[in-house]
Amino acid sequence: MQKFHPFHSQLYIGKGRALYCGPLQHLEAHGYGAPVLHVGIYGPFKLKLGDGAWRPYRVAVVPPGLRHALDLAGGVHGKLFVDIDSPSAGAFCRRFPYRKGVVGAINDPEIVADFQWVFEENPRQPEVEQRLDRLLPAREDESLIDPRIQKIVALIRDEPDRNHTQAELGAALGLSPSRVLHLFSEQIGVPYQRYRMWKRLWLSAERLHASDSMTTAAMESGFADATHFSHAFCDTFGVNPAPVFRKIERFERLV
Repeated sequence: MQKFHPFHSQLYIGKGRALYCGPLQHLEAHGYGAPVLHVGIYGPFKLKLGDGAWRPYRVAVVPPGLRHALDLAGGVHGKLFVDIDSPSAGAFCRRFPYRKGVVGAINDPEIVADFQWVFEENPRQPEVEQRLDRLLPAREDESLIDPRIQKIVALIRDEPDRNHTQAELGAALGLSPSRVLHLFSEQIGVPYQRYRMWKRLWLSAERLHASDSMTTAAMESGFADATHFSHAFCDTFGVNPAPVFRKIERFERLV
C-alpha cells in the first residue's frame, strides 16, 4: 500500500540548477529560458503545444523557448531546470537529449524515483545537490557554447540590471550586432532579450529567498517594479508568482 504524503511544495536552487516538486493544476502556455525536465511524480500529466492535442507523458524534456501548456489535474509534479551556464548542462543534454521545437518523451525510472524521494523525504539542500551531482555528473571544463557567447552570458549574470545595447554586445565581441544576436539565439536556444529576462527571474527567486519581499527581489534583479516582474513570471512559468511562492514550504538555495 502506498504511503500517504501530505501535499507540499519544495524549491531548491543552486549551481545553475533549480528543482521544484509540488501539486499543480493547470499552467497556461509559457516558455522557459533553459531546458526543463517535467516529471509526473506519481502518474502521467498532459502537455500540449499551441492548438495541438493534449498528450500524456510521465517524463518529458522540453527545449528552451518552446511554449507549452500543462494539465496536471492536481497531481504532484516535478521540474528540473538546468541552465546553460551550469556545470551540469552537458550532463543534462547527454542524459536527456532534446531537439529545438520538439518535446521528448523520456523513459527513466531512476529520475521518477529520485523525484519521489525528494517529495517524500523533504531533504535538505546538500542532500538534493548530492543526488543531482550523481544523476548529472559534470565533466571538468566542459562547455556547450562558444566562448564569445559565454562572455555575454557572464555579462547578463553579473549585471542583471543593465540593458546592454546590441552595439555594446557587438563591440565587446568584435562582431556585428546582428551576428552576435544570431549566434546567441542559435547556441542558447532563445533570443538574447528572452534569456536576459530568464536570468533576471532566476536571480529574483534567489533574492526572494533572502528578502521575503517580492517587490524588493524584483527591483534588485533588474525589473522596473513588481508588476513588471509578475507579467514576466506569468509569461515564463504560466502562473502568477504570488500564490506559487506563498505555497512553497521548503525553499532552499546553495550559498
